[in-house]
Amino acid sequence: MSKKLLNLTLPIVLEEIENVLAAYPKYPYQQAFSVSELRQDLVAYVLSRVPNKYAAVEETEPFVYQMGSSVYSSKQMLDIENCIHIGIQDILHVYHQTASRLARSLSTSHLAS
Repeated sequence: MSKKLLNLTLPIVLEEIENVLAAYPKYPYQQAFSVSELRQDLVAYVLSRVPNKYAAVEETEPFVYQMGSSVYSSKQMLDIENCIHIGIQDILHVYHQTASRLARSLSTSHLAS
């Protein structure tokens, strides 16, 4: 029988991102992270900074994910939530810096034309 690895952390992080973003104002936070690319950046940011947990399950048996946050202690869940808050700020900061540089570059090249 063959087994596959499941990342038990991913669904928790996805759910926590939804919960955290729901507490932020629609603009600019919810609006910015409704963009798939930024949302994926946030997911990757968090997953790369928290301990991930995995399960090996039989490929032939359907795996019903019901463990939820019980995979992590309360402190670990707070750490994940904190990481999401920091990630939101870090990613938006980089996004705004990049957008500002691009705008300056476009205005400079437009003036040179």
